[in-house]
Amino acid sequence: MVSNDNLSDRPASSQPSLDLAKYTLSSPMQIAQHLSSIAKHGHMVTVFANKGKNFILTRLLEVDAQNEVFLFDWGADQEINEQLLNSERNVFVCSPDGVKTQFVTGQAQRVILEGQPAFEVDLPEQLIKLQRREFFRIQTPVVTPVVCHIADYPGNPVSLNLFDISLGGISMWLPLAAMPGFDIGQQYLQCTIDLKPFGSLSLGFEVRHKLSSHLRNGNEVMRIGCAYLRLTPAMETLIQRYVGLLERERRALVG
Repeated sequence: MVSNDNLSDRPASSQPSLDLAKYTLSSPMQIAQHLSSIAKHGHMVTVFANKGKNFILTRLLEVDAQNEVFLFDWGADQEINEQLLNSERNVFVCSPDGVKTQFVTGQAQRVILEGQPAFEVDLPEQLIKLQRREFFRIQTPVVTPVVCHIADYPGNPVSLNLFDISLGGISMWLPLAAMPGFDIGQQYLQCTIDLKPFGSLSLGFEVRHKLSSHLRNGNEVMRIGCAYLRLTPAMETLIQRYVGLLERERRALVG
């Protein structure tokens, strides 16, 4: 990334104050190595272009450390491809193995790789690797809440409304502050989250933290923060698409 101010373009509902220096890679060799690992493992990457107006889901194809460029996959929608080619500034976001990665590049160009079109762009000057699960977190709708159905809750299955979602995890409201079974470290493995209109996630989660607060009427409420278990690349892609949808809707409301 060119500067920490570039965080204003990230797909999130809040911008926590962080000392980003310790999370930032500035060495071209380190940046190339990290991007090569992302390419090798086929992690999905979201590219936000034209000040967040357009985005594509793609994969990194090749990293040329010597020439300080990398290639990423050409999209299926030609119109979106053209819009990305005309974008002077692009924000890349992904979460390989739970490590949030974000960086900004300049304009991409069209090249041919093994007979197929691809995008080529210069390596970023800086890259942020942040192992904080709330970094790309965005609140879910209140009017039409996203629900997590927990089939292996002791006794009877329960359904909890989500408060927010990210590539690293979710937080949910407990209907009763003293509801048993959601202690820190507790795992549930038979959970379903419906992320309309993209589909459902079937996975597990582990409770990582609990936050208690009081409403204006004096009632106590509890929110639990959870990390995903058994997250697959396909699930990661679905979450990326859903978070992108929420961010576009948020931008439309405030714009």
